[in-house]
Amino acid sequence: MDPFTFGIVSVGAVGGSLVGVALLDKSGIAINDSVLTIVMEVIKYGGIFYLMKEVSKLFI
Repeated sequence: MDPFTFGIVSVGAVGGSLVGVALLDKSGIAINDSVLTIVMEVIKYGGIFYLMKEVSKLFI
């Protein structure tokens, strides 16, 4: 996947999921903030590693 396309898709997916979590929180469903933070950090680091793998192909 092209790094630019990856960036657009990942920002859209994370933004959409955060909107969904905000709507669930507003409707009264309890959201565990620490688990949400851990999941978002894991997604962020996974995205960074994937992007590094794609960029490394340019130099090999």
